[in-house]
Amino acid sequence: MAQKASRKESFPPFFLEDIPDIVRGHEIWVDHDMQNVSPGDPVVCDLCFGHNMKSDKAVQVEKVTPAIFSTRGENRAVEVSTAEDHLLMQFIPAFAGYHTIGVEYEGGILNLPHPGLEGPKYYQQYTKTILPVGDCQVWNCQIVNCQAESDLTVGHELEIIPLGYRQCKVGEHILLKVLYDGHVLPDIIVYGIHAGNRENPIEVTTDQEGMVDIELEKGGKWMFKVGYRDPEKGVKDLYDKKVMTATFTIMDVGENVWK
Repeated sequence: MAQKASRKESFPPFFLEDIPDIVRGHEIWVDHDMQNVSPGDPVVCDLCFGHNMKSDKAVQVEKVTPAIFSTRGENRAVEVSTAEDHLLMQFIPAFAGYHTIGVEYEGGILNLPHPGLEGPKYYQQYTKTILPVGDCQVWNCQIVNCQAESDLTVGHELEIIPLGYRQCKVGEHILLKVLYDGHVLPDIIVYGIHAGNRENPIEVTTDQEGMVDIELEKGGKWMFKVGYRDPEKGVKDLYDKKVMTATFTIMDVGENVWK
Protein backbone atom coordinates (compact mmCIF):
# COMPACT_ATOMS: atom_id res chain seq x y z
CA MET A 1 0.00 0.00 0.00
CA ALA A 2 2.95 2.32 -0.60
CA GLN A 3 2.47 5.68 -2.19
CA LYS A 4 3.10 5.63 -5.93
CA ALA A 5 2.99 7.98 -8.86
CA SER A 6 -0.30 8.21 -10.72
CA ARG A 7 -0.94 5.49 -13.30
CA LYS A 8 -1.10 6.18 -17.00
CA GLU A 9 -4.82 6.90 -16.98
CA SER A 10 -4.68 9.40 -14.10
CA PHE A 11 -6.20 12.86 -14.52
CA PRO A 12 -3.98 15.44 -16.29
CA PRO A 13 -3.11 18.62 -14.34
CA PHE A 14 -5.25 21.13 -16.26
CA PHE A 15 -6.70 24.01 -14.26
CA LEU A 16 -7.41 26.57 -16.99
CA GLU A 17 -10.42 28.80 -16.36
CA ASP A 18 -12.11 27.86 -19.64
CA ILE A 19 -12.09 24.15 -18.87
CA PRO A 20 -15.36 22.87 -17.32
CA ASP A 21 -15.21 22.21 -13.58
CA ILE A 22 -15.84 18.48 -13.91
CA VAL A 23 -12.79 18.22 -16.19
CA ARG A 24 -10.58 20.38 -13.96
CA GLY A 25 -11.02 17.95 -11.09
CA HIS A 26 -14.31 18.84 -9.41
CA GLU A 27 -16.27 16.05 -7.80
CA ILE A 28 -19.52 15.48 -5.90
CA TRP A 29 -19.77 14.42 -2.27
CA VAL A 30 -22.40 14.11 0.46
CA ASP A 31 -22.05 16.41 3.48
CA HIS A 32 -24.23 16.61 6.59
CA ASP A 33 -24.27 17.55 10.28
CA MET A 34 -26.90 15.00 11.30
CA GLN A 35 -26.25 13.41 14.70
CA ASN A 36 -28.39 11.33 17.05
CA VAL A 37 -30.87 10.51 14.30
CA SER A 38 -33.81 8.30 15.30
CA PRO A 39 -36.25 6.39 13.07
CA GLY A 40 -38.90 8.81 11.82
CA ASP A 41 -36.65 11.90 12.06
CA PRO A 42 -36.29 13.96 8.87
CA VAL A 43 -32.75 13.68 7.46
CA VAL A 44 -31.27 16.53 5.42
CA CYS A 45 -27.96 16.15 3.57
CA ASP A 46 -26.06 18.40 1.16
CA LEU A 47 -24.89 17.15 -2.22
CA CYS A 48 -21.87 19.33 -2.91
CA PHE A 49 -19.80 19.91 -6.05
CA GLY A 50 -16.29 21.33 -5.85
CA HIS A 51 -12.73 20.27 -5.16
CA ASN A 52 -11.40 18.58 -2.01
CA MET A 53 -14.47 19.41 0.10
CA LYS A 54 -14.74 23.07 -0.95
CA SER A 55 -18.17 23.47 -2.53
CA ASP A 56 -18.47 25.81 -5.52
CA LYS A 57 -21.93 25.41 -6.98
CA ALA A 58 -24.91 23.11 -7.35
CA VAL A 59 -25.12 20.57 -10.13
CA GLN A 60 -28.38 20.21 -12.06
CA VAL A 61 -31.05 18.25 -10.21
CA GLU A 62 -32.03 16.30 -13.31
CA LYS A 63 -28.48 14.94 -13.65
CA VAL A 64 -28.37 13.23 -10.23
CA THR A 65 -29.83 9.91 -9.13
CA PRO A 66 -29.85 9.47 -5.33
CA ALA A 67 -30.89 6.38 -3.40
CA ILE A 68 -30.87 5.15 0.20
CA PHE A 69 -29.67 1.63 1.01
CA SER A 70 -30.16 0.22 4.51
CA THR A 71 -28.91 -2.82 6.38
CA ARG A 72 -32.29 -4.38 5.54
CA GLY A 73 -31.61 -3.95 1.85
CA GLU A 74 -34.45 -1.49 1.30
CA ASN A 75 -34.23 1.39 -1.14
CA ARG A 76 -36.03 4.53 0.03
CA ALA A 77 -37.13 7.54 -2.00
CA VAL A 78 -35.15 10.79 -1.69
CA GLU A 79 -36.43 14.32 -2.25
CA VAL A 80 -33.89 16.56 -4.03
CA SER A 81 -34.02 20.38 -4.26
CA THR A 82 -31.64 23.22 -5.12
CA ALA A 83 -29.94 25.42 -2.51
CA GLU A 84 -27.53 28.33 -3.02
CA ASP A 85 -24.36 26.39 -3.89
CA HIS A 86 -25.42 22.75 -3.48
CA LEU A 87 -28.36 20.38 -3.65
CA LEU A 88 -30.46 19.34 -0.65
CA MET A 89 -31.41 15.68 -0.22
CA GLN A 90 -34.10 14.75 2.27
CA PHE A 91 -35.57 11.45 3.43
CA ILE A 92 -37.11 9.86 6.55
CA PRO A 93 -35.55 6.63 7.85
CA ALA A 94 -38.15 4.14 9.03
CA PHE A 95 -35.95 1.97 11.26
CA ALA A 96 -32.63 1.84 13.10
CA GLY A 97 -29.37 0.79 11.49
CA TYR A 98 -26.81 2.07 9.04
CA HIS A 99 -28.24 3.89 6.01
CA THR A 100 -25.97 4.35 2.98
CA ILE A 101 -26.74 7.42 0.89
CA GLY A 102 -25.55 6.85 -2.67
CA VAL A 103 -25.67 9.32 -5.57
CA GLU A 104 -24.83 9.10 -9.27
CA TYR A 105 -24.08 12.27 -11.23
CA GLU A 106 -24.20 12.14 -15.03
CA GLY A 107 -21.80 14.77 -16.33
CA GLY A 108 -22.40 13.73 -19.93
CA ILE A 109 -20.26 14.02 -23.05
CA LEU A 110 -17.69 16.83 -23.37
CA ASN A 111 -15.45 17.46 -26.36
CA LEU A 112 -12.63 19.91 -25.57
CA PRO A 113 -9.85 21.26 -27.81
CA HIS A 114 -7.19 21.56 -25.09
CA PRO A 115 -3.91 19.59 -25.34
CA GLY A 116 -4.27 16.23 -23.66
CA LEU A 117 -8.07 16.48 -23.67
CA GLU A 118 -8.75 16.04 -27.39
CA GLY A 119 -11.66 13.86 -28.30
CA PRO A 120 -15.10 13.58 -26.68
CA LYS A 121 -15.28 11.87 -23.29
CA TYR A 122 -18.15 10.77 -21.11
CA TYR A 123 -18.04 11.97 -17.48
CA GLN A 124 -19.75 10.08 -14.67
CA GLN A 125 -19.38 10.57 -10.91
CA TYR A 126 -20.44 8.64 -7.84
CA THR A 127 -20.53 9.37 -4.12
CA LYS A 128 -21.84 7.90 -0.90
CA THR A 129 -21.83 8.31 2.84
CA ILE A 130 -23.13 6.21 5.75
CA LEU A 131 -25.56 7.57 8.32
CA PRO A 132 -26.21 5.72 11.62
CA VAL A 133 -29.86 5.81 12.67
CA GLY A 134 -30.98 4.84 16.13
CA ASP A 135 -28.93 3.07 18.78
CA CYS A 136 -25.65 2.41 16.94
CA GLN A 137 -23.27 2.43 19.90
CA VAL A 138 -19.52 1.96 19.77
CA TRP A 139 -17.43 0.52 22.59
CA ASN A 140 -13.82 -0.50 22.07
CA CYS A 141 -14.36 -0.10 18.33
CA GLN A 142 -17.12 -2.74 18.24
CA ILE A 143 -20.72 -2.29 17.13
CA VAL A 144 -23.10 -3.07 19.98
CA ASN A 145 -26.67 -2.75 18.73
CA CYS A 146 -26.34 -2.36 14.95
CA GLN A 147 -25.36 -4.89 12.33
CA ALA A 148 -22.02 -3.88 10.75
CA GLU A 149 -21.86 -4.82 7.07
CA SER A 150 -18.49 -6.14 5.89
CA ASP A 151 -19.08 -4.82 2.37
CA LEU A 152 -21.31 -1.74 2.27
CA THR A 153 -21.69 -1.72 -1.50
CA VAL A 154 -24.39 0.06 -3.47
CA GLY A 155 -23.41 -1.24 -6.91
CA HIS A 156 -21.86 1.91 -8.38
CA GLU A 157 -19.64 1.40 -11.42
CA LEU A 158 -16.68 2.84 -9.47
CA GLU A 159 -17.02 2.55 -5.72
CA ILE A 160 -15.08 2.99 -2.47
CA ILE A 161 -16.17 0.49 0.18
CA PRO A 162 -15.35 0.75 3.90
CA LEU A 163 -14.62 -2.66 5.40
CA GLY A 164 -15.84 -3.37 8.92
CA TYR A 165 -17.45 0.07 9.07
CA ARG A 166 -18.00 1.69 12.45
CA GLN A 167 -18.23 5.19 13.90
CA CYS A 168 -14.52 6.00 13.89
CA LYS A 169 -12.32 7.90 16.35
CA VAL A 170 -9.19 9.99 15.85
CA GLY A 171 -6.10 7.81 15.52
CA GLU A 172 -8.01 4.77 14.27
CA HIS A 173 -7.45 3.33 10.81
CA ILE A 174 -10.06 2.83 8.14
CA LEU A 175 -9.71 0.03 5.60
CA LEU A 176 -11.11 0.87 2.16
CA LYS A 177 -11.58 -1.27 -0.92
CA VAL A 178 -11.94 0.15 -4.45
CA LEU A 179 -14.16 -1.72 -6.90
CA TYR A 180 -14.63 -1.12 -10.61
CA ASP A 181 -17.40 -3.05 -12.37
CA GLY A 182 -17.55 -5.31 -9.32
CA HIS A 183 -13.85 -6.20 -9.41
CA VAL A 184 -11.02 -4.94 -7.22
CA LEU A 185 -8.94 -2.11 -8.67
CA PRO A 186 -5.22 -2.42 -7.76
CA ASP A 187 -2.40 0.10 -8.19
CA ILE A 188 -4.55 3.24 -8.14
CA ILE A 189 -4.29 6.27 -5.87
CA VAL A 190 -6.90 6.93 -3.19
CA TYR A 191 -6.90 10.48 -1.82
CA GLY A 192 -7.85 11.14 1.81
CA ILE A 193 -8.98 14.74 2.36
CA HIS A 194 -9.74 16.29 5.75
CA ALA A 195 -12.11 19.29 5.75
CA GLY A 196 -9.57 21.32 7.73
CA ASN A 197 -6.62 20.55 5.46
CA ARG A 198 -7.91 20.47 1.89
CA GLU A 199 -4.61 21.46 0.26
CA ASN A 200 -2.60 18.48 1.52
CA PRO A 201 -4.52 15.27 0.93
CA ILE A 202 -3.15 11.89 1.94
CA GLU A 203 -2.24 9.72 -1.07
CA VAL A 204 -2.21 5.94 -0.75
CA THR A 205 -2.03 3.38 -3.57
CA THR A 206 -4.29 0.33 -3.52
CA ASP A 207 -2.65 -3.08 -3.15
CA GLN A 208 -3.38 -6.10 -5.35
CA GLU A 209 -6.64 -6.63 -3.45
CA GLY A 210 -7.74 -3.07 -4.23
CA MET A 211 -7.37 -2.00 -0.60
CA VAL A 212 -5.80 0.89 1.31
CA ASP A 213 -5.36 1.50 5.04
CA ILE A 214 -5.62 5.17 6.09
CA GLU A 215 -5.14 6.62 9.55
CA LEU A 216 -7.76 9.17 10.59
CA GLU A 217 -5.35 11.71 12.06
CA LYS A 218 -7.94 14.40 12.85
CA GLY A 219 -11.52 14.57 14.02
CA GLY A 220 -14.41 15.89 11.96
CA LYS A 221 -15.18 15.41 8.27
CA TRP A 222 -13.22 13.26 5.83
CA MET A 223 -13.58 12.51 2.13
CA PHE A 224 -11.88 9.70 0.19
CA LYS A 225 -11.60 10.01 -3.57
CA VAL A 226 -10.51 7.92 -6.55
CA GLY A 227 -10.57 8.60 -10.30
CA TYR A 228 -10.42 6.23 -13.24
CA ARG A 229 -10.55 6.42 -17.05
CA ASP A 230 -11.59 3.53 -19.25
CA PRO A 231 -10.98 3.73 -23.02
CA GLU A 232 -12.62 0.31 -23.41
CA LYS A 233 -15.96 1.95 -22.58
CA GLY A 234 -15.71 4.38 -25.47
CA VAL A 235 -18.63 4.37 -27.91
CA LYS A 236 -17.84 4.75 -31.60
CA ASP A 237 -18.80 8.17 -33.02
CA LEU A 238 -19.85 9.38 -29.53
CA TYR A 239 -16.86 9.42 -27.14
CA ASP A 240 -13.43 7.78 -26.88
CA LYS A 241 -13.40 6.90 -23.16
CA LYS A 242 -15.37 7.09 -19.94
CA VAL A 243 -14.02 9.28 -17.13
CA MET A 244 -15.20 8.42 -13.62
CA THR A 245 -14.74 9.71 -10.08
CA ALA A 246 -15.97 8.14 -6.85
CA THR A 247 -15.97 9.62 -3.35
CA PHE A 248 -16.88 8.36 0.10
CA THR A 249 -17.36 10.66 3.08
CA ILE A 250 -17.26 10.22 6.84
CA MET A 251 -18.84 13.15 8.66
CA ASP A 252 -18.30 12.41 12.32
CA VAL A 253 -14.80 11.16 13.24
CA GLY A 254 -14.74 11.82 16.99
CA GLU A 255 -12.05 12.37 19.56
CA ASN A 256 -10.70 9.17 21.07
CA VAL A 257 -11.55 9.33 24.78
CA TRP A 258 -9.44 6.25 25.52
CA LYS A 259 -6.15 7.91 24.54
